Amino acid sequence: MSSLPPWEPSAIEARRQQVWSAGDVFRTPDADGRAGLYIKPSAPFTSGNIHIGHVRSYAIGDAYARFQRAQGESVLFAFGFDAFGLPAELGAIAGGESPSDWVERCAKHMVGQLERLGFSFDWQRAFMSSDAVMYRWSQWLFLTLLEHDLIYKGTGAVDWCDTCQTTLATIQVEEGGTCWRCHNPVRLIQRPEWYLRISAYVEENDRRLADLSPWDETSLASQRFVLGRVDGVELDLTAADGGGERLTVFTPHADALGEARFVLMSPKHPQVDVWATDAHVQEQLEELRSGGGERAARDAQAIALVDTGRTVSAPGGEGTLPVLISPMVDGRFGATAVLGVPDRDNSDATIAERLWGSGHDRQGPKSSEPANPPGAAVGSAETNPSPSPSSPVTVGSNPRPAKRFKAGDFAVSRQRSWGTPIPIVYCESCGAVPVPKEELPVVLPRDLKPTGEGNPLAERLDFVNTTCPQCGGAGKRETDTLDCHFDALWLWIPACVPPAEREGTLEQILALEDLRRWLPSERLVAGTDSGNFVFDQRMVTKALRDIGPLAFLADGEPFAGCLFHEMVIRDGRKMSKHLGNVVDPDELLERFGADTLRLAVLYAARPQKSLNWSDSAVQHCHRFLKGLWSYTQAHAAMDPEPLDDKRAYETEHLRRRLEKWCDTAIEKVGEDMRELEMHKAVRNLMRLLDRIKDFEDKVLARTGGELGGQNHELLMRALAALAQMLVPFAPHSGEELWLACTAGDGESAVDPAWPEALAPEQDEAQSGRGRAQAQARTETVTSAGSAGI
Repeated sequence: MSSLPPWEPSAIEARRQQVWSAGDVFRTPDADGRAGLYIKPSAPFTSGNIHIGHVRSYAIGDAYARFQRAQGESVLFAFGFDAFGLPAELGAIAGGESPSDWVERCAKHMVGQLERLGFSFDWQRAFMSSDAVMYRWSQWLFLTLLEHDLIYKGTGAVDWCDTCQTTLATIQVEEGGTCWRCHNPVRLIQRPEWYLRISAYVEENDRRLADLSPWDETSLASQRFVLGRVDGVELDLTAADGGGERLTVFTPHADALGEARFVLMSPKHPQVDVWATDAHVQEQLEELRSGGGERAARDAQAIALVDTGRTVSAPGGEGTLPVLISPMVDGRFGATAVLGVPDRDNSDATIAERLWGSGHDRQGPKSSEPANPPGAAVGSAETNPSPSPSSPVTVGSNPRPAKRFKAGDFAVSRQRSWGTPIPIVYCESCGAVPVPKEELPVVLPRDLKPTGEGNPLAERLDFVNTTCPQCGGAGKRETDTLDCHFDALWLWIPACVPPAEREGTLEQILALEDLRRWLPSERLVAGTDSGNFVFDQRMVTKALRDIGPLAFLADGEPFAGCLFHEMVIRDGRKMSKHLGNVVDPDELLERFGADTLRLAVLYAARPQKSLNWSDSAVQHCHRFLKGLWSYTQAHAAMDPEPLDDKRAYETEHLRRRLEKWCDTAIEKVGEDMRELEMHKAVRNLMRLLDRIKDFEDKVLARTGGELGGQNHELLMRALAALAQMLVPFAPHSGEELWLACTAGDGESAVDPAWPEALAPEQDEAQSGRGRAQAQARTETVTSAGSAGI
């Protein structure tokens, strides 16, 4: 056996990391006939520091990657930064430097933190989305989707500061509606935006949910939440005021059509202008469209509500219903029209109260008169007394099954300078002209230095002024940039591309066999806040399947499996600097080492549960590793003489029982790992150490204090198996312990395989000790139970 040095985590971890680096241990394997297994970690923002939530996420993914390697799989586990966006721009402004310098400095520091934690990323495949060779992917995707009508120009409301002459993100608008920088009032303005038409694939994303496996329930729930599917019925109602228009309305209350008291339309409904004909109504509608209700509370008591003055015949034809417009529809059902049923829906009840006051029947009237004067803001001084309620009507219409989705098209352009330039040129003669794909990338100036005022990109004439790709005349580039959410639509692909191939055209890259080897990703491991990103990645994959580049992904799914883990909290609250409850991974690394920290975040809670941080988990895992190290160190130094035949016979049933315990552990920990139940796997390893110690205690009791060579050999084999299984969780300690148990060379790169069963296969009927082994199995099952060993 090899001797173990003293327990010094920092020295152990530095030694193993040097060995890994020298041996290029985690380099992605070349094609060798094995199927590829791509494990996709999340791509963090270049925020400056790795936080404890990152440690949890990457510890889960790394443990799974190491386990799969130990199983003989060909694994791709690589890392990239989502380096564009507002966080980087604000960090650069605060530091008085360019965003490009900021993200490079942050990325370098974060990579150092991740390397010290010992994560087995293939760093040769690392990338940053802010590099031109990378963001041309976003530009290519934008143009490809534009060609197929999945990108379009629309209008949207944005926050605008007149003092700073710039648009603001929502988080830059302070309470009270003032600018974060100058503290002057902010107003909402309407401006052109580029939109992603996700509505084209919403139904397929919904339909495919039933086939997604292995996706954990948390990740599936996130997709259902983003979809916002509501099942119900729809029916056509006719204008009751002589116009003859028909309006399709939806309700989730199929059994309560006769209880409807009004119709509520989205201001984004394709027919809303047909129903908003009065000049005052149009004025109110334009205010809604320009964001007049955006910062109001989203509850039914405060949200904007406009009466069109129009009515439709009620379901069944008796009585009429007023037609109202409100953005509240969008957040619940999408851009549609719905029946208001106050007796079944609290929000509808609140609207009815605003319409007719609390003195009337909760359901409100059915009448041939509008609820209020056309265009009146409901609840204002313009509201007229309403007529008295009418009696319920008989429902005689023909509703049909239907569904609605909350998910809808969204803007992907931002009025920020630190982002992917949108490849559009504006020409007075030709209009908006796409930049030819062969001219990509449209390069973002790296020396931009935003101050929070104006749009630095629009002020760079060397960027703005160009020639029209169509007529060759003077043109101006689009000065909006793509939101980093758009970059995320493709961030799951670059890791599959060998670094030497990344300079090729996008068409060449998408034709690589490497993509067919690694895609779809076998498993995505990310936080629960990734649901929107994943939903849109699934949509774009389906679009590129239909367009052609990803036709080999027949199901249109980028991820075969998905695990969403919950966040790390402290004292029951989300961590924040303001609350003073942030855990610093660097401090914990310094005190306890990487293995203890990694083991603690896996031991403390199952991934789908919030991890309520406490030092007790760290202390417990530190004691376990230190105790295992000391125990192995002591026994690796032993070289006991064999027991005589009598005592060897008397302890053989104990050896068989330990073999069975080890085999049970190997089986159960393997099952836990395949299900990514890391907390159970770690607990089973801790129980196995207890079983090994129990074996030694019982042997010493039977032999009068002599372990004996036979028992020592098996004990060391058991410790070797434990060490092999420990490697995915605490790789530095696990490898050195395994080497000590197997007389390995500590200076050589190792990648221990998953342990094989210890118990020899034999026919018990031919064994004179079958009864003892059967008894050992009974004891094993009794002590192990169904949850562990």
